Amino acid sequence: MQKQKLRDFIQNEFLEITEKDKKSFNANIFEHFKKIFPLETPLRIGSYISKDNEVSTKAINKFILEKGSSLYLPKIKSKGNSKKLKFLKFSNNDGLVLGDYGILEPKDKGKSLKPESLDLIIIPIRGLNKTNKRLGFGGGYYDRSLSTVNKLKFIGICYEFQKNLSFRSYDHDIEISTIIFPTGYFRKA
Repeated sequence: MQKQKLRDFIQNEFLEITEKDKKSFNANIFEHFKKIFPLETPLRIGSYISKDNEVSTKAINKFILEKGSSLYLPKIKSKGNSKKLKFLKFSNNDGLVLGDYGILEPKDKGKSLKPESLDLIIIPIRGLNKTNKRLGFGGGYYDRSLSTVNKLKFIGICYEFQKNLSFRSYDHDIEISTIIFPTGYFRKA
């Protein structure tokens, strides 16, 4: 299936989920996250602010901060024709601004950290194929920004219909090593 048609299919699937099911799915994903990553020692974790039609990162981000780990959120950084992500340290007292593509981003005032220096990175996904390659949103920001990062740091959170999809991936597409979904998780060693 072509990637844009697949993105449209996934968007329609999100719209079909009831609020009750979404709340239950998100709670299950959060419980699996805590089981895999109890955060008994502080880590530097990259995450993002989810949009309404995505798996929610709200409880996970709150948990990261409550456990004393550092939370870093992405902000699109333009440099000439190149657009990459930079990760800014975020706390509960920091504000968010609406950035490109209607995504909430941290204000450009926090301490920035190179993606290679993060211990874990929660990456937004639209879908995953059978080899756990990520279908993103089409901008390539994560693919370019994380190309030199160890893939064992990558975490994807998704619903069941976002997994095991049929689409052609390329070498530059990110492979997700830990996938958390409502009925369980997969973790590549």
